[in-house]
Amino acid sequence: MATIGRDTTISWLGHGTFHIQTPGGKKILIDAWVDGNPSCPEEWKQRVRSEGLDAIFLTHGHFDHIADILTLANDTSATIVGQFDITSWIASKGVSQDRLVGFNKGGTVEVAGIRATMTHATHSSTFTDNGVIVPMGCEAGYVLRMENGFTIYHTGDTAVTMDMQIIGDLYHPELVILPIGDHFTMDPMQAAYALKLIRPKFAIPEHYGTFPVLRGTPDQLREQCNAFGVEVTVIDLKPGESVS
Repeated sequence: MATIGRDTTISWLGHGTFHIQTPGGKKILIDAWVDGNPSCPEEWKQRVRSEGLDAIFLTHGHFDHIADILTLANDTSATIVGQFDITSWIASKGVSQDRLVGFNKGGTVEVAGIRATMTHATHSSTFTDNGVIVPMGCEAGYVLRMENGFTIYHTGDTAVTMDMQIIGDLYHPELVILPIGDHFTMDPMQAAYALKLIRPKFAIPEHYGTFPVLRGTPDQLREQCNAFGVEVTVIDLKPGESVS
């Protein structure tokens, strides 16, 4: 497996959930679906609690991204970061406002030593709360700049958009985390074109394989990257695996 060499450890917990240990030793979770996530190893379901979390970043409100946010809020002292609409809903469930950072696309906040800019994505964002479908604002992604300047772009659930070229031009992310599963998000062809626009050194595919309908594969992503002439190292993690 390729190595990144930027004093950052990225672990895939399955589907769209990632754990990042930063160069400064902070522990970050992107999206909160661990307990009900069929791809998340049992070890990690306990580990995120036993080791603790400094921050949880939420990309949007679908169950497969926030279903465990309230239990993780209770079980850890993490600061919870997301679009204002989502953090307002979390506050309504009893989570203290001083643990919530709500902002919006284009904005930048600093949490746990990480500078995070919320970016555009193209998807949807709702949650079923006690049988009622609740709007959760808009879907988003994040550009995350580590303490040493290492920059990760997590696209969130999305189709390919030309906005990605702007993100590449402005932030020059070295690593992109992006969906390839198709049906609900980009397929491998769209994801390869997204990487053409962003021009990172590394890419980690996600949001595939959890359910049969999510049929894209990392090998298909590599094939499409070759077809587009994209020079990128695709890091093919299995759920529970890490790269640093």
